[in-house]
Amino acid sequence: PYPTVEAAEAALRMTMLLNTKTGFRQTAEQLGMRLPAGRVCPRHQTEDVARALLREHERIVVKPDRSAGGYGMCFVSRDDVRGGAVLPLGTVGGPEGMWVVEECLDVAESVSVQLEVTTSATHALFSGAMRTAHGSFTGYASPLPLSCAHVADELEEWGEALGRHLADHGYAGPFGLDALVDGDGVAYASESNIRRTATTTPHTMVTRLTAGSANTHPAWSVSRGWARDPMDFDGALARLLASRLAFDPDRGEGVVLYADAPPDGRSWRYAVIAGSAGDVEEQEHALAEVFAFEGG
Repeated sequence: PYPTVEAAEAALRMTMLLNTKTGFRQTAEQLGMRLPAGRVCPRHQTEDVARALLREHERIVVKPDRSAGGYGMCFVSRDDVRGGAVLPLGTVGGPEGMWVVEECLDVAESVSVQLEVTTSATHALFSGAMRTAHGSFTGYASPLPLSCAHVADELEEWGEALGRHLADHGYAGPFGLDALVDGDGVAYASESNIRRTATTTPHTMVTRLTAGSANTHPAWSVSRGWARDPMDFDGALARLLASRLAFDPDRGEGVVLYADAPPDGRSWRYAVIAGSAGDVEEQEHALAEVFAFEGG
């Protein structure tokens, strides 16, 4: 949708900026989003900035500018730096990179809203809760669970403001806005992804599979489980069929093994599609029993 090379270059510059931690934080401040207390700084200043923030907050998180999936993030408490101990920072970002140092919130949920900028407006497509382990993405459930459904409107407002900002700089296309919900139920913007994300492809799959079915407003989740014993795809499918968990096109509900058979026969990626968030959770529990997922 870019009329000139110059317009495309402007959109690319904005995309590159907002796909960094520091670029997002500075833009989010300008747009009035709520953010965790923190600062942007170059790598060589992270020690001083971190110690200053630790005088005000019990725990902080130090994030390299271009880290993804939680890689390279460092969680630090006051006890970690007593006696002048050096921050255990990794090599992500290099010695010249920019970093964000923020208060580490007491996180109850990690949430996101996915939107699309067109030539006429910004449209919210869906929102949901991310499943994470040590800051890394492991799965997703949409819509937002009841525990944090109250932040949906604010998430969309922030997303639409960011979409207008992107449009003003010539961008058109998909993007996501992530946020953290603390123990008091307050949302804090955390980062943006100006591209398709790990959730947009499953959402497209769910939309396609439920089109024309009885499930007109599907709830869904994507995740991974580790079966106690390895099996091939035919064996996994046989278990789904026998337990009546396999996806039914007419009902628009059930389990989809969407990434083929894993090489180890155990780490199965799956989607659960149902009519409500409660039904999704119920089917996930049933799947954990049928596949004998470890920890299920």
